[in-house]
Amino acid sequence: MFGQRGRRWARIALATVAGGTLALGFAGPAAAEGPATGVAEAVKGTGVTLKLDGKQRSTSALALRIDGKSVPAFCIDYHTNVKLNGSYEEGTWDESQVQNLGKVQWVLTHGYPNGETGALLTAAGATAPTGIDKDRLGTLLYFGTQTAVWHFSDGIELGDWEQGLLAREQYDVIQKVRNYLVQHATDQPEPRAELAVDPANATATVGGKAGPFTVKGPAGDITVAATGGAAVDAEGKPVTTTTNGGQFWLAAEGAGTVTVTLTAQDSVSFGRVFLFTGGKAQKLILGGSTGATVTARAAAAFTAAPSPSPSTATPTPSASPSPATPSATPSASTPVSPAPSTSPASSGGGLPLTGSPIATAATAGVLLLAAGAVAVLLVRRRKVRFTA
Repeated sequence: MFGQRGRRWARIALATVAGGTLALGFAGPAAAEGPATGVAEAVKGTGVTLKLDGKQRSTSALALRIDGKSVPAFCIDYHTNVKLNGSYEEGTWDESQVQNLGKVQWVLTHGYPNGETGALLTAAGATAPTGIDKDRLGTLLYFGTQTAVWHFSDGIELGDWEQGLLAREQYDVIQKVRNYLVQHATDQPEPRAELAVDPANATATVGGKAGPFTVKGPAGDITVAATGGAAVDAEGKPVTTTTNGGQFWLAAEGAGTVTVTLTAQDSVSFGRVFLFTGGKAQKLILGGSTGATVTARAAAAFTAAPSPSPSTATPTPSASPSPATPSATPSASTPVSPAPSTSPASSGGGLPLTGSPIATAATAGVLLLAAGAVAVLLVRRRKVRFTA
């Protein structure tokens, strides 16, 4: 039995083991520290005049300065003025009460600045106007994206070109990009500041797939790195990157554990809503990404597939031949076999029979009985004692 000191050390050891066991578990979703904040600002040199809601309007691009970095932002509240130099805080889609943000997310994913410039122009059937620099082209793509956002968030439509607007070639780029984004938009999930994968653990047998694992996190590419096996898609093809809302499976060639680490570079990603902290002001949605790198992990345990039990072949019984039923009387055509004779054969070269087989067996039996009797007598004689 333990003494007082022994029991105390046992409790300490038990607590240590329990703590170590918890430490071995996978951590929960990785998140940035608190909601992000930023200051709204107008981007210099981006002024344009567009026909919006049937009227000519002059406007310029917006950005949020977050931790010293200027990140493109878009208006999702057309009828409310923006609070320039005002403090904005990261919120949720539900808090913003803005409609169609799922489609706005698709627009941001494929529009400016996240879509590749050449690919976006080609998809929209537009050509960069001659004589403009990269920054001006970026402004045109920004407003192609912004006018598509307004279509979904506020029902504001971009009118056709007319005198008094920016140059016709430039306006044409904005209109074609806007039309492409509006026509192809589909609902996308809300990006999150944290990165998580569900489920955190799964099981499967070797040769099968564990999952699916569903990823929830920031917008943009999320890297997928598996150890001890591979991350694959539904068809078994390797997966190295995914996106918010994406799915993957884990596979292994042998029994053991496969772990996977997911990494997103920017926790504050495009599609995150920012709301003014000082009262009523225009609501903004982030167009670019910034923030800390976040990670999440998951695992799958694989067991060997059960060996197939050897099949025991059951022999098929063959049909037994039916015994012939003996005839009660000999057939006239079948001669009756003669009984063996004890007399010499009347003819032929065979040896004469000197006795019946039964007589031979009887003689052998008599000799065995005699030998047994003699043996018994000898044994009894050895037990006799003589007395004087």
